[in-house]
Amino acid sequence: MQQTIPHPYPPLIVGSVASVSALREVVRDSAACDWVELRVDGLLRELPVEEVAAIRLSAPLLLTVRAADEGGLYDFTDIGQRIQAARRMLPSAVALDWEIQYLESAQELIREARAAGVQIIASAHDFEKTPSVETLMALEQQARSLGADVVKFAFRLQRAEDMSTGLEVLSRRTGPMAVMGMGVLGPVSRLLYAQHGSCLVYGYIGDTPTAPGQWSTRMFRETLDTLAPAH
Repeated sequence: MQQTIPHPYPPLIVGSVASVSALREVVRDSAACDWVELRVDGLLRELPVEEVAAIRLSAPLLLTVRAADEGGLYDFTDIGQRIQAARRMLPSAVALDWEIQYLESAQELIREARAAGVQIIASAHDFEKTPSVETLMALEQQARSLGADVVKFAFRLQRAEDMSTGLEVLSRRTGPMAVMGMGVLGPVSRLLYAQHGSCLVYGYIGDTPTAPGQWSTRMFRETLDTLAPAH
């Protein structure tokens, strides 16, 4: 397995691919990112599942099959369909992203992934607000009890003061964690959280962000190289 977590500063840069056009970009040039996040839920809008499952890239692959209620781009009929899509691609992945709220119902998939040496990134997303520190810490505990190697939080920042929530959570984390803000303050928060120990930073490849507040992977690479960890 390449580039396991935890990782020293700078964090691993993850290039998110959710469309065929972005996939073409990463095939031509993946040097701007350390991992490629293959958003299966996005690609299924354009390709049949057999073609998505056949995708092979030279960069380490983070597999994401996102649920619709956490920002997913494809309307899966049920969690079983999502699990089957993920299972087909596990052999080519170094990591699998699965939502914390659905970890318990996907424990067989999680065990298969861990047995294959695939790291589990357990995620939670709030597109409306910044949750409380207590809420996020409880989610971290839940995720780790269900097999998470990395816990990932993404939430909307409504005001500058909200950024302190991410800093507090990072200071209290019990293992590798990735934190990122969304919205107008998202870009600056991602740099700040990277300096304070967020182990992954997500950017987009191509022309279209896959989440509000993302930078391109090239911009992240150039900027992070000029900064230093805060502690």
